[in-house]
Amino acid sequence: MEYLNPKTQQRRKIFLWLGYSLIALGIAIGCVILLWEAYGYNVENGKIIQDGMAFISSQPNPASIYLNNTLNPATTNTRLTIPAGVYNLEIKLSGYRSWKHILPVLGGGVVHFDYPLLFPTKLTSKTISTLTGVPEIASQSPSLQYLLVSSPSNFNDFYLYNLSAPNTPAVTLSLPAGLLSAATTSQSWQVVGWANDNQHILLEHLFDGSDEFIELDTQNPAQSININREFNISPSSVSFVNLQYNDFYFYNSANEILSQGSIGNPITQVATGILSFKSYLSNVILYATTTGAPHGDVAIDLNVSGSTYFVRDLPLASTYLLNMAGYNGNEYAVVGDSSYDFVDIYENPIDQATNTSKIVPYIALNISNPNYESFAPTAQFIMVENGNIFAIYDILNNVTYHYTTSLPIESPQFHAQWMDGDRLVYVSSGKITVADFDNTNRQTLTSSLPQFNTFFAPDYHSYFTLNDSGSGVALEQTSLIIP
Repeated sequence: MEYLNPKTQQRRKIFLWLGYSLIALGIAIGCVILLWEAYGYNVENGKIIQDGMAFISSQPNPASIYLNNTLNPATTNTRLTIPAGVYNLEIKLSGYRSWKHILPVLGGGVVHFDYPLLFPTKLTSKTISTLTGVPEIASQSPSLQYLLVSSPSNFNDFYLYNLSAPNTPAVTLSLPAGLLSAATTSQSWQVVGWANDNQHILLEHLFDGSDEFIELDTQNPAQSININREFNISPSSVSFVNLQYNDFYFYNSANEILSQGSIGNPITQVATGILSFKSYLSNVILYATTTGAPHGDVAIDLNVSGSTYFVRDLPLASTYLLNMAGYNGNEYAVVGDSSYDFVDIYENPIDQATNTSKIVPYIALNISNPNYESFAPTAQFIMVENGNIFAIYDILNNVTYHYTTSLPIESPQFHAQWMDGDRLVYVSSGKITVADFDNTNRQTLTSSLPQFNTFFAPDYHSYFTLNDSGSGVALEQTSLIIP
């Protein structure tokens, strides 16, 4: 029989192994192709190119996407796979101002543009409430839901607006009789800050050359307290510990002592020789002190649960820039002063201090005589400012931006504020100015009194301003969404 023929068997083995080899080669080639595709490689016009990926979103959406002035088939809130290169990205939607940016795409890389915000071409405002005069303070809660405005006609009264339901009349809040010390010549309010319960706010009552601190309970004004009387002290400043409404730091600039106290508990001394400080969480304090510093300098120390760690020396200055925040599982500290041309940023300084006892900076922002710093609400960006000069550090992408705004910040504003996690806002020449963190897509909006912030609704579908109404001050709402 032929199949028993040794030569026939040999040929069949050869064909079998040849088949296996071809199959293996096909699988190998397929794996290579899939691997190349996974890394973004493909063939176009006979050339091997590498693609990248871009996630592009917008508010509102969907909006049209243009790359190098060419309409893309996809709309926003999408993922694009496009050849590596640098593109001119433009997002358009009828009735809205377009949003533009340079879109760099690296081969095999991923870039996110999750933050584009489109402003209406035509802004329409309506009056929510009219006040008889100019209020002294207007402050928004951390959740953005509530806006507290002092009454121009009665010093002990405040109006609380619910910005989630702006058509609902404001609630009038009255401080209990006798809560404030009597003023004979003059008195005014200053905002210290809100607790994280969005209910309690610390206010400073300045009167006749003195001051005292009041914690206003916006949901139950009768439970408001006079901090000075509650703790029988006269501090220079008061702040919340970890933003808890019943736990406070007390600072006395005369003896440079920082203390801590909570309602119902005695006050304990935290540190001495303090010139300026910033607390973080419930057990961390970053502060400037002359204790242990060379002559003419100050030492920046980090106190963690009572243990003190040296950070660095700085020259004596009028303003110290100290702050801490957490982002993406890491902690960051900002250290600088107004006489220095650099602001240091530290990554995980607490871990450095407790594990190595040596804290070294992660990056330095170069800016001359900075006088203000701030983390964005998401903490992704760190802003350092001197008037119209800005230095912004993007933690996520490890990128630094330096620029000078062409539109001046109008007095009495001291600095720009964060509109959200990606944009800055301030008033210039009586108009609201908004720009992305990198100073792109600058927009001029409606008018506003410069002594007050711009207040955005929790969903950012509208914003609120205080404006001169001719007979008083009007609280106005401007929609950012076209019906």
